[in-house]
Amino acid sequence: MPCSVCSFIHRLFQSPQTISVKMISFCLCCALTLIFASGCSKKKPPSFIESEKAISLIPEVREAISSELTEIFGTVSNPQAPDWLPIERGGIQGTIKEIKSQDRQGRTTSLTIKLKEPFTEIKVGDIIEVHIASKKVDTTKQVSILSFEKKTGILTLAEPLTKSVIAGTKCILNPNSNLIAGQQLYYYYCLKCHAVTGDGKGPQASILKPKPRDFRLGLIKYTSTKPNIKASSKDLHKLLKSGIAGTGMPAFQLLGNHEIATLVEYTKYLSMRGEIERGLCIEAEIDFTQSLLDEELSHAKSAQQKKEVQKEFQEEIQDFLKSDFPEIVQEISLSVAESWIKADDPENVLMPTVKQTNPLGPSQANPDVSSLANGKMLYLSTSAQCVSCHGKTGKGDGDQTTQFQKRPDGTKYEKVGLHDTWGLPVTPRDLTYGVFCGGREPIDLFRRISAGVKGTPMPAFGGKGLNDEQIWDLVNYIYYLGGEYPNAKP
Repeated sequence: MPCSVCSFIHRLFQSPQTISVKMISFCLCCALTLIFASGCSKKKPPSFIESEKAISLIPEVREAISSELTEIFGTVSNPQAPDWLPIERGGIQGTIKEIKSQDRQGRTTSLTIKLKEPFTEIKVGDIIEVHIASKKVDTTKQVSILSFEKKTGILTLAEPLTKSVIAGTKCILNPNSNLIAGQQLYYYYCLKCHAVTGDGKGPQASILKPKPRDFRLGLIKYTSTKPNIKASSKDLHKLLKSGIAGTGMPAFQLLGNHEIATLVEYTKYLSMRGEIERGLCIEAEIDFTQSLLDEELSHAKSAQQKKEVQKEFQEEIQDFLKSDFPEIVQEISLSVAESWIKADDPENVLMPTVKQTNPLGPSQANPDVSSLANGKMLYLSTSAQCVSCHGKTGKGDGDQTTQFQKRPDGTKYEKVGLHDTWGLPVTPRDLTYGVFCGGREPIDLFRRISAGVKGTPMPAFGGKGLNDEQIWDLVNYIYYLGGEYPNAKP
């Protein structure tokens, strides 16, 4: 089918009316400009981009991982999440009230439902998710509504449901409505930096420092949670609402709390999808990368040996996908889900055991000196080692910033200085600016010292080398370096 621009040109020359040469020339110029600017073909819908690890795998394994991710998370244009993932995906809970008709196989084709929100408007094209009980594993099935009789409340389904669906069966109307709303907001506000897949490689990423967050590792730097615990939903809400000072991450203060909440869930959705993909790739790359196959083929001395190597490799792939892969998918998926459930457990919120010390008063850790004085001693001490990164005066120019650091695999980075878990260069905070990415409240700084900055070289000092009283002294001294208490002499 021709595009609208081409159709316009065709109609222009078919018009019986007399058109001047100048008018035709002008219209042609405009039309050609539009053609070259937008193209005649339809724009291809966006899709999730495979990770670097996935691309290195054998095509059959890549396809299996991609299929599993689609089964769990849907597509870019139709995001979904199973009910066992800790994502508030939306939807209205209800039950099947009555089965109205069945096909010859006894499968349900029309029914009525009872929703917890009785005044909900039901439309043709809406989705119903039905819980299907089974002797082995309970499952769910989603079907769209083909027609709806408002007077009787009868829903005709686009495809039949299984025989096991009876009156009283649980259902959800539009189960992924929250995710869809979150996706729309994400595309409007977040896509240019964080990209479709959430890998932080959007079109604006190249001009930003620090780089936008790659959500696929499931790591958020600034949290209220204990060490080794992910960011809570409240943490994500705060980051979206307040932004991250000193970075390109803005504060979305004009968005309502409901809109922020849907963005939080979509961020978690992208993170969980990325984590599961990464976990599956790590398992698969042990035996099934293209480079491993190429290496084995290189040792074959004849064409026949190469055929045997390829045949054996294919047999191993099929055995892996049939026997091991389903269990690996389940294990990794449930592990990711559990880690995000823990993040919202109130017991995993990091809270100090003592109140903040008066900066100018005696230290609770060392009453012989002031809190500021003890904070300075701790800052300069070899045990805390703050100086090694932040420098003696807090300018972020410590010795670590001039040395080549090692990667997790033991090799050294090409650039001097510190790097984060994503492999990107990271500069220690210049404390003299008084600008702190994770928030400027005393509790924010306490948590940065106690739990560390996740995904960065900033370690967690709480419970290891420093007690809460000492941490409060350090918090007070950091405020001093940032310009607070100008008349004090620590």
